[in-house]
Amino acid sequence: MSIETLQRLVEDTRARGASVLTEPELYRALGAAGLEVPEHQVLTGEARCALRGPVVLKVVSRDVLHKSDVGGVRFLEGAEVTPAVVERFLAEVSARWRAEHGRSPALEGALAMRRVEFDRARLGAEVIVGLRRSPEFGMVGLIGLGGVKTEVFGARLPRREATAIFSPSDPDAALRELTQTLVYRDLAGLLRGSERLVGDEAWLGLLRLLREVAAVPGLEELELNPFVVTRAGALVPVDALARVGAPQAERARPPVEKLRAFFEPRSVAVAGVSSKQVNMGRIILRNLLRDGFTPAQLTVLKPGDEAIDGVRCVAGPAELSSPVDLAVLAVSATAVTGLMHELVAHQKAEAMIVIPGGMAEKEGGAEKQRALEDVLARARATPWRGPVVCGPNSMGVVSVPGGYDTTFIPAHRLPPRDGSVRNLAFLSQSGAFTITRGSHLRQVVPRYLVSAGNQADLGVPDFVAYVANDPQVQVIAAYVEGFMPGDGARFLKAARAAQASGQRVILYKGGRSPEGQGTAAGHTAAMAGDYRVCWHLCRAAGVLMAESFAEFEGLVRVACALAGRPRGPRVMLMSNAGFEVVGMADHLRGEAHALSLATLSAVTRERVGAALARCKLDELVDAKNPLDVTPAAPDAAHLDIAAAVLDDDGVDALVLGLVPMSPAVASLGSSEVDAETIASAQSLARSLPALFKATKKPLVVVVDAGRLYDPLVAALEAGGVPVFRRADEAVRALGAWLTG
Repeated sequence: MSIETLQRLVEDTRARGASVLTEPELYRALGAAGLEVPEHQVLTGEARCALRGPVVLKVVSRDVLHKSDVGGVRFLEGAEVTPAVVERFLAEVSARWRAEHGRSPALEGALAMRRVEFDRARLGAEVIVGLRRSPEFGMVGLIGLGGVKTEVFGARLPRREATAIFSPSDPDAALRELTQTLVYRDLAGLLRGSERLVGDEAWLGLLRLLREVAAVPGLEELELNPFVVTRAGALVPVDALARVGAPQAERARPPVEKLRAFFEPRSVAVAGVSSKQVNMGRIILRNLLRDGFTPAQLTVLKPGDEAIDGVRCVAGPAELSSPVDLAVLAVSATAVTGLMHELVAHQKAEAMIVIPGGMAEKEGGAEKQRALEDVLARARATPWRGPVVCGPNSMGVVSVPGGYDTTFIPAHRLPPRDGSVRNLAFLSQSGAFTITRGSHLRQVVPRYLVSAGNQADLGVPDFVAYVANDPQVQVIAAYVEGFMPGDGARFLKAARAAQASGQRVILYKGGRSPEGQGTAAGHTAAMAGDYRVCWHLCRAAGVLMAESFAEFEGLVRVACALAGRPRGPRVMLMSNAGFEVVGMADHLRGEAHALSLATLSAVTRERVGAALARCKLDELVDAKNPLDVTPAAPDAAHLDIAAAVLDDDGVDALVLGLVPMSPAVASLGSSEVDAETIASAQSLARSLPALFKATKKPLVVVVDAGRLYDPLVAALEAGGVPVFRRADEAVRALGAWLTG
């Protein structure tokens, strides 16, 4: 295939200052590249139509992009397309367009195109094929149901069935995404009553062409909608649009090799510390002292004081005797740029955390952030390359390897957690997201917690790439409202590298709707990208996508607690409440996971039957999956059955539901009857953590009950067991982790 014609057209169009390729230009270019295009003719002046039979007459104009909206498409017989008919047609289109836009469009003639016959009743007979340059992810390809079906079905079908969205650079991976769509299954003859029209080789040929087209410099968008599928199985475009533009220059990347100084500083300077009250800067200073930094490793940037909390003060950056690894700026937004300029001018900090907001996320504050970015840009042009900067609008950073916490929430409002699970890196644009979600995850203590803020310099992908090199990090959880230009592609690259090392990456992407995008831009001043593009590309890269805050927490809970355990889709469901096993089974399959009920071996069924017999339940309950052990089952029965199931090679994971109100189980924090409490020897609060540690299989527990049973949940979590308060959330989170 040759795309030289398309390359020349794009170059010529840009040279003329135009931004659109016309439909006949695209047919000429795509036809030269080997794609089958409809027979067509451009009519100007007195030229007569040479086509016979049914034809489609279309306006050719770089102004009129949506032809149907102004009557720019007509169905005629070729013999009817006379110069007079064409002249009237163009005049009518021009009048309609002028009435709407107040000026006449630039017309280049009319396109007469032979109508391509296809089965209009067939679901997949019209296909949309497109390319679009995303500022965040680069060039993105899409294939899905075309014509009017694009809007009708796109909003109603599950995302993967409606449209395949993919990176055009990898045709084989794109085909894997395409095979999950309804249009592929229809045209492959996989739907009931459908016959095979298009095979994988034809799709691969198209995808390989898209790879070449996507690489054309200056091409911003290509839409072929619809491609129609003839009864002979040919894929033929019958409408085409392309936009071109000037390549966007990328901002200078931060010197990420300095992230070691950021995460493991040996010296820190803090600006914005009050000597008279406990403000944000004072809290940060005291956190550093609490976590092991000595006064000799710290400096306060503050004129007029000799020392605060035993730490030496200097008037400003110029007075620092030597550069520091990390500077934390907790000053007002108006003071940030000047202070940064001094630190950069004197090369006094290798890394910075900028705490204050009120910049690009606030109306009128964009100028402050641009000034900050200008300071960094000038530093990047020097051999030193300047510092790496987190923020502005950062709530701070926690680094266990670095032994520091620069968050400014007082300990009595957010007590430090002492959970046993410490393999998480939590990276977020929003600091509030980290502390609110973290307060629900008592058993998880992040090894890294980064509030990235407005990402004026360092972005979430930079942090993902760094923490992925830490072997003690097994889970990377991220909250992103909007990727900065190019950062979506960098995030995917970093996520793939992390997962190649055995880590799991979880993402909650905010700013999905127009309303949400407005909120995202207002909060962190980051443009929220197209969520469907983000969802598809991240899922294809193996990222676990959270659809809700609760699901994000669930995925983090499961991924952290079960890290390193083998994964598989065959699950055992058991509970002492009938509604729970039914509810669990109802959620075995979803858009992001597909679980199956494990088949118990004869040995396991015998062991389960024996456990039921010991508590005289064998006449009421069969050894099966799902298993309702009834409220009469005591702690010992739950434990014995769980142990038997987890020993079964045919079972990949177990979800154990425990409704704790049953008097048969020891589930209370305190009671006049010791046997009812979690302190009793038989309580699952004591035995399940031991079983969890002994088995290599994934085990998730559900305790669907109110605050009275918080001590039971706390005891299980203290033993490392992942606990959910609702069975459906447990199955969805476990399913995504097992099969995602």
